[in-house]
Amino acid sequence: MRRIVPALILVHRYMGLAFCLVFLVWFASGIVMIFKRMPEFTAAERLARMPPLDPSAVRLTPQQAFDAAGLDGPPQRVVLTSFLTRPVYRFVFDAGSLSVYADDGAYADTVDSERAVRIAEAMFPDSRGRAVHVEARDTPDQWTIGNRFGATGALHRVALGDGSAAEIYVAEATGEVVMKTDRDSRFWGYMGPVAHWFYFTPLRAGQAPLWANVIVYGSMAACLLCVLGLAIGVYRFSVSRRYLRGTAASPYVGWLRWHHYAGLLFGVVTLTWTFSGLLTMTPWNLFPGGGPTRDQVRAIRGDGVAIERFTASPAEVLRMRQARFPPRELELVQFMGAPFYAAFQQPGASGRPHQDGARYAPGAARLVRVLVIAAGAPRIHPAFRRDELLAAARAAMPGYPPAEIAWLTDYDAYYYDRTGGRRLPVLRVKFDDPDRTWLYLDPADGSLVLAEVRGSRAERWLYQALHSLDVPGLYQTPWAWYTLIVGLSLGGLALSSTSVVVGWRVVRGRRRD
Repeated sequence: MRRIVPALILVHRYMGLAFCLVFLVWFASGIVMIFKRMPEFTAAERLARMPPLDPSAVRLTPQQAFDAAGLDGPPQRVVLTSFLTRPVYRFVFDAGSLSVYADDGAYADTVDSERAVRIAEAMFPDSRGRAVHVEARDTPDQWTIGNRFGATGALHRVALGDGSAAEIYVAEATGEVVMKTDRDSRFWGYMGPVAHWFYFTPLRAGQAPLWANVIVYGSMAACLLCVLGLAIGVYRFSVSRRYLRGTAASPYVGWLRWHHYAGLLFGVVTLTWTFSGLLTMTPWNLFPGGGPTRDQVRAIRGDGVAIERFTASPAEVLRMRQARFPPRELELVQFMGAPFYAAFQQPGASGRPHQDGARYAPGAARLVRVLVIAAGAPRIHPAFRRDELLAAARAAMPGYPPAEIAWLTDYDAYYYDRTGGRRLPVLRVKFDDPDRTWLYLDPADGSLVLAEVRGSRAERWLYQALHSLDVPGLYQTPWAWYTLIVGLSLGGLALSSTSVVVGWRVVRGRRRD
């Protein structure tokens, strides 16, 4: 062992020189991510800024608009929404989307720079007369890396001209606002998620394999560095105080001693965070995701929207809902072949904790989807019954009988509220298939909200439990979760800081030599 330790120390030293700043950035940005997230324009905010749909302006049914536009083939999604002041049907196909006016059946033109500014001023009235078109992008920038340009077309970036330096991105194909940023969200986006994930545009945009390899193999090397440090640290630690004439349990002095002690205290959590961060990349498909898969959703929602089944007039649905809340969008959805119009209503803040980026930020307003029967006379559809949901679950898993059925009125270890958007009760159905699939269905709207398989359940513990400390009991207690994760993060930051100081002294000493 005495012959091996010097070699391990040498490897640890030079790997530490390479990774000390990386660990410092990881811990510092991780602390930021407890409170801040990437810039986003949520569905709730988008709907809140849209005008209510005017029933008198919706003169065509979905089928009539579809036929008037001369479209062919079932669309994958249909939404009745607004384009400036006019109602439009947005027909989404695999190859892209088309917008057709719901008042006369004409195509809605694509959005140019002038229209993008008008859309910005309509959605953000305070920007009228100040909004300025900045550019039209057909390639991603830092905040639109995940955008599907094939579906949206180019994105028009419009500056709102307000005190927060806010900017929005308007899709050329549909006129939809897909992103909103401001000075603060961009700053914290860089300081938190971008730095933590190495999500820099030149590395990430169009270079997904390169970025993934950098993260995967870099994380593996970082795990090796942690293991070496722990092994050396434990071996060189002595509770009998045999070092330095019995005055210390560490053979090191100065910053090296602090690094030794910090590693003993926080080295394990540094290793588990690094390892669980590696698993987020699902390297070599070790833990296939749960889903739900596209086939499972199609089994319940159908392979495309059969618009001929939507015989109820959307205008009548809008008039019916005016007394309760004025819908801003209607989506055409299906459940086991039955057609429904889904209207979104936005109640007050849910008050539930967030775990996605800003873990315990105030709860976002939860969108509630109200289903209206779309065949015959429109009427509100009650919650789906247990037997209806079970039939849908069986359809999603053909050939495999349910092994266990449970009506959950409280969250379990896999279906739990991380973002304020998961409702109770749900039906959980476990199947005896090779992947041991579990399906969770929401009776409020018939959605297949979660599908877990054996691999995704293992990843839940190896990633969510280790990386986000989503341990049952802990994530339901905000003060305990906050105290623990911030305390451990500060410990990791201290460990990383000592490694930076030690590394700098090593480099400075070699320069002198």
